[in-house]
Amino acid sequence: MSSICELSDDLLVKILSLVKTKDAVATSLLSKRWLSLWKLVPRLDYVTTPWHSSDPSSDFINNFLLLSEAPVLETMHLRLGYFCKREEHERWVEIAVARHVRVLELIHSTYPSTPMPCPSSLFTCRGLVVLSLQEVMIWEIPSTIFLQSLKTLSLLCVRFCSRRDDELVHTLLSACPVLETLVVRRWLEDCVTTFNIAVPSLQSLYIMHRPGGHVQTDDRECVINAPSLKALKVSDELSWFRLLVEMPKLVKAEIKIRQDDSKKLLRCLASAKHLSLCVTSAKQLLTEKSVENLCQLEYLELCTICSSDWLCLLLKHSPKLRVLRLNNQTSQRNCCGSSRKIRVKWEEPCCVPECLVTSLETVEWIGYEGTETEKEVAIYILEKANHLKKMTISRHITNLREKYRTLIDLVSRLSCCASKCRLEFVRL
Repeated sequence: MSSICELSDDLLVKILSLVKTKDAVATSLLSKRWLSLWKLVPRLDYVTTPWHSSDPSSDFINNFLLLSEAPVLETMHLRLGYFCKREEHERWVEIAVARHVRVLELIHSTYPSTPMPCPSSLFTCRGLVVLSLQEVMIWEIPSTIFLQSLKTLSLLCVRFCSRRDDELVHTLLSACPVLETLVVRRWLEDCVTTFNIAVPSLQSLYIMHRPGGHVQTDDRECVINAPSLKALKVSDELSWFRLLVEMPKLVKAEIKIRQDDSKKLLRCLASAKHLSLCVTSAKQLLTEKSVENLCQLEYLELCTICSSDWLCLLLKHSPKLRVLRLNNQTSQRNCCGSSRKIRVKWEEPCCVPECLVTSLETVEWIGYEGTETEKEVAIYILEKANHLKKMTISRHITNLREKYRTLIDLVSRLSCCASKCRLEFVRL
């Protein structure tokens, strides 16, 4: 304890900022010097008990905000249960805004009640840099909204409740002139027909799978107009997607979709170097024309459950490919909603893809089952990939005998001119 007490107050306050607020306040019992140190901590991080109306969170949060002596409240993270009163919730946000909060996270555990209304005061917080909302309702947005410093926005199950829901989304995003990161998880029952993401400054976009289990697709769509995107991750098999502009700065894209009208999606990924695909409607989406511009790819992950029929096509148009990852995991079936396996017959390309001759170095096959078709694909790659350094095969097995049988089965069928790479086997 003596060594800690030798530290300056500023350093001790920084240390207390790294722990939960409850623990920081508890240090006031250590000695007279620690009695008021927690009051200088510019951070409030509190998690309530979701299912108990007697939870003392309100008193704790009120007392912290009342007694705090920090010049500014830099961060406020609140995870509130559905017994939290709307008036208190709004007052806490108003105090945080008045004290120039920079990072604000509001998470509500609302079941079985409705989401908590979103305090309107946060829409005019000019110093806000990070805003995360989960399970809140937005009824209206003031005309004075201007989040001039906001760089990261997370909308998780945010319910837009208005006759002009589409306009609310547009109004919110257009008020963020320097927004760089956006995370969206649509509320399953929201009324937004077109979720329009038109943000010129946006660099990272993650559209998450909607909660609520497997339901029928609907007519809601997501329109993306973000020419500065560097990273795009889409995991939503229920919505329709449209890209309005090319994204010349895009480096990484992870696409998990189902809808057939998303044909233009891949055409906008021409600059991507890292691509992950899980596309149930692969037959309609992946065409010669849609993938011919993917010439910058260096990393490709392909779901073999729904998209493996197009392996040859993708290899053909990826001359710089260095890493190939084939994924046949059971969890992928739940994601793509398909039980279709790799095509019954492997059709060897008439010409060896350029990437096999000049660049491919690593292959990883997850969920390898040892079917005749899979063996043919693996052997073709082993024999044709001149610069292959490592192939890793992951398979569900029950004993070591199956492991060695899998390896021997592959090695015994290789020709003498096959590439001399490291062949590894991993048990799932």
